[in-house]
Amino acid sequence: MRYYKIFAFSLIVLLLSACGNKKNDASKSNEETTSTHKLKIVSLVPSITKEIVRLGLEDNIVGATSYCDISKEKPELIVGSAIEVNEEKIILLKPDVVFASTLVKDKSIALLKKNGIRVEYTGKYSSFDEICNNFEKIANILNRKNMAIQIISNAKHKIDSLKQVIPGNKAGKSVFFQLGANPIATVIPNTFMNDYITFSKCKNIFEDLDKVIVSRESVVLRNPDIIIISSMGGVGAQEKENWKKYNSINAVKDDKIFTVKSASTPTVKDFIDNLEIIINKICFEK
Repeated sequence: MRYYKIFAFSLIVLLLSACGNKKNDASKSNEETTSTHKLKIVSLVPSITKEIVRLGLEDNIVGATSYCDISKEKPELIVGSAIEVNEEKIILLKPDVVFASTLVKDKSIALLKKNGIRVEYTGKYSSFDEICNNFEKIANILNRKNMAIQIISNAKHKIDSLKQVIPGNKAGKSVFFQLGANPIATVIPNTFMNDYITFSKCKNIFEDLDKVIVSRESVVLRNPDIIIISSMGGVGAQEKENWKKYNSINAVKDDKIFTVKSASTPTVKDFIDNLEIIINKICFEK
């Protein structure tokens, strides 16, 4: 059941990425530090919570979801899940801003706004650039724009450096990137996770699809050179063994099946960390 919940949440993130939505840096200025000192923040989006911490504002978070990393050490911050929230608790916290996704029910958002609480929706994540744009938007709201710009600049330089080390004979390889096991879900175009593949100078075997669910047979027929499997809370290791049974697949023949930790978190740092791991596995590991 735990694995199912982890997969279900990751799949929701992927669908949001495809469809869009509604609706510590030393260079930060004294103005930024002072103006956000007493800002009270509620984050109903785990990835946004991570970005807020990244901006040095962990102590400003007064509410978060049970899925947020910060809640593991500070369970008193929990105000609900990414879908069901305790509106009364949030209202009593009197936050200056609430960050929400389209998973949060409309009636909850309406109640918060009725009580004079500012609600900001996260952007869609159809690419790494949109992750960066959303991060900058959040930072601007929290008066940390200068810090965000520097983080983004460093991240883009890192991507350029990673691309330069990819050997020519590794470019153009076909990749199947698996996100779920039951049913099998894959990375598709117009999602930031597809950038993991394209930034690695490879080709997504399902670049023609607009839905994430695929069959095992379709993967075999498209014969990927590389299979990357998101860990999915431990299910990834079993899926790796499952794919090894299909000897006709190039990835099996060449022993190019890898597992990575969950790659579905749309933050600047997580993207760079995952991209570096993926490029190393594609290009240099046997």
